[in-house]
Amino acid sequence: MQHQYNDFSCPGHITPQITHNDTNVGPVQGLTPEGNITTLPDFGPSPYAYVFYATEAEYACSVLINIDRLNNVFHTNHRIIVLVKPIISSEYLTRFTAQNATVIPYEPPPLYDDDVPYYADVLLKLVGFRLHQYIPSLRRVLILDSDQIILQSLDHVFLLPAVDLAAPRAYWQGSFGFTSAFLLVSLSDRLWGRMELALQTIKHDTFDMDLLNKMFGETTMVLPGDYCTLNSEWETNSIPKWWQGSEPPRDSSWKPSRKLPPTPDPPPIGVPHSLKGPLSTNSTRNLSEADQVLLSEYRNATARREMMIQAARDAVEEVHKEQVWKDELKERGKRLSATLEDIYKDVKVMHYTALAKPWQKYLEEVKKARPDAHPLFAKGFEVWRVKAAEICPWGEEEYVV
Repeated sequence: MQHQYNDFSCPGHITPQITHNDTNVGPVQGLTPEGNITTLPDFGPSPYAYVFYATEAEYACSVLINIDRLNNVFHTNHRIIVLVKPIISSEYLTRFTAQNATVIPYEPPPLYDDDVPYYADVLLKLVGFRLHQYIPSLRRVLILDSDQIILQSLDHVFLLPAVDLAAPRAYWQGSFGFTSAFLLVSLSDRLWGRMELALQTIKHDTFDMDLLNKMFGETTMVLPGDYCTLNSEWETNSIPKWWQGSEPPRDSSWKPSRKLPPTPDPPPIGVPHSLKGPLSTNSTRNLSEADQVLLSEYRNATARREMMIQAARDAVEEVHKEQVWKDELKERGKRLSATLEDIYKDVKVMHYTALAKPWQKYLEEVKKARPDAHPLFAKGFEVWRVKAAEICPWGEEEYVV
């Protein structure tokens, strides 16, 4: 059942009287006759707001988990806004508003020619750049992706120096730029005007991160990587590039497993008696028809044998590489265990990128798939799933650990 957005029984519920007078970027229902922007009820005194967006039920659950953390773990005094695709169920909307979040239904801006279905609705986050037009007292918003978990209070980021945009470095991409999973935006009509034009003229194979780096790559305040760290660091026992500490040295006597012994070669292909002479002198042009057939069969058999030998050697090499990787993972896990725990304590937001999203894998599946990962890797899934079972609709049945 879809929420009707037409009652104010809960103060967080709003009507979808949010519209535009220019492009097809915007919500699809409840347009005012004049096509003008409708100002929303201006709840709360803070000029700052956390902004999430939800386009599917699983992402809505993740939003709910992070709202719960902001309110009940970090006790934020700032507003919380959720941009939702109109298909999100009323069960989630009710739970958002029960947490004093303002819900704004909004049809996601389209990608160019429906590029890549996986990213179909990702541009909804960029609607956050126009929220001051609906809530005029807003000055700054922190737009966060849903597939991550907030590990520390983020209230302090609203007090960073006034810039159009601040975002963490995408440290996993080398010198590529900043990530779009964490966007601190100083709201203005000027900035939204730029964004609106960019959305109207988006190019093929361009998504939110590409678009933002192109628009703001030279002017963004780049934040350290601890504001958005990939959980893959604990999957592979790796030290993120942003960390400034010293990695404990490896025991100089440590060596990975020795290469596995080669597999025995298949028996050689016997040369037919009538071909021994011609082959030894490389004079096969004048062979009889029968010998030509024998020569073709001999060459085909020889080629198959070489392919079998190479395939066996490649298989051994792959097994060896996998074993070396596992040995390396175990060694790093043991040596860097305490270091990775210290790094975890510095992370403000952890992004779920490794193995699967937390709603896609049971905890035992995670542990079985990554037995040599740092324990904090599985812990990240466990924290999400335990809370999801507690607070998301049908969560106990759907998200049991």
